[in-house]
This record gives sequence, C-alpha cells and structure tokens, in this order.
Amino acid sequence: MMTQPALQFETRSLVERETPASAPAGAFDGSEKREFRRDPAHDLSEIILDGRKFGVACLIHDISEGGARLEVSCGELPKRFVLANYTRRTKTLCRMVWRKNQIIGVNFLTKPRPFSIDERL
Repeated sequence: MMTQPALQFETRSLVERETPASAPAGAFDGSEKREFRRDPAHDLSEIILDGRKFGVACLIHDISEGGARLEVSCGELPKRFVLANYTRRTKTLCRMVWRKNQIIGVNFLTKPRPFSIDERL
C-alpha cells in the first residue's frame, strides 16, 4: 500500500510573502511611520537638477501628500531636487530620504504646483 506524502504548509507570515524586494526595511512590519497613506501610481516624471540642461527620467511607483517612491535611471543624486510629474502636470521640491539600488523614497518639501508642459520648469 502506497502512502501519501504529508502536506507541506508555508510557515512564513503574509507580510513576509508579500513584501517586495525593493521595499525598505520596516515598510511592511507594522512599524510604518508615514503620516500619509501612499496610493499606487505609474506616473512618468523627471528629476530636475540645478545647473543641468537635462533632467533624470524616473517613474513614480506610489505617491501621497507627503512623499513618493520613485524608480530612477541614474546613479548619484543630490539630496534635494525638483520632481516634475508629467502625468499629473505638477512640480514639487523634494528631499531624498532613502535609496535601495534604483528605488528612492522622497519627502515633499513643498506642495505640488501645477505647470503646463510648454512652460519652462
């Protein structure tokens, strides 16, 4: 008589299974300290750097009143920069708070201001 193998159950918690590899430590373990809830976004954006003719392309993955999580296409960035969100047509002064590879977290230092695409940033 052939016996069935015992069922194997995954013992990791739901938080451990659903935590993205790009998330900063503590982002999903109940120690969340953000003042505002972040909403998913896929906003085409650009980081505008002082004194440079061209900006740095980026994608906003989630956003709130107080900050955002961005995917950037470059290496080193200054701590402060202007984020031009072309999807929402806003620009905001930001401060980088954390970085893990190409993903960065920023706080908004100013409220987003509207701009038109043809306007000089």
